[in-house]
Amino acid sequence: MAEINIEPKKRSSGWSWIIVLLILAVVGWLLYRYLLEPQTNSPETTDVPATGWVMPVSPNYYTT
Repeated sequence: MAEINIEPKKRSSGWSWIIVLLILAVVGWLLYRYLLEPQTNSPETTDVPATGWVMPVSPNYYTT
């Protein structure tokens, strides 16, 4: 009779799935951080400072 070798299946480690999920989470966070989140420090999004009163140099400027 012919001999049939039956080998048990190799089980994949649970650590490999955890590492893959961690890498995907970091990539997703970086994409959100740099592509989708509005930039608060850029000059385009900052408010223009309000102009105030400009006081004359001498108090008698308008008097003759």
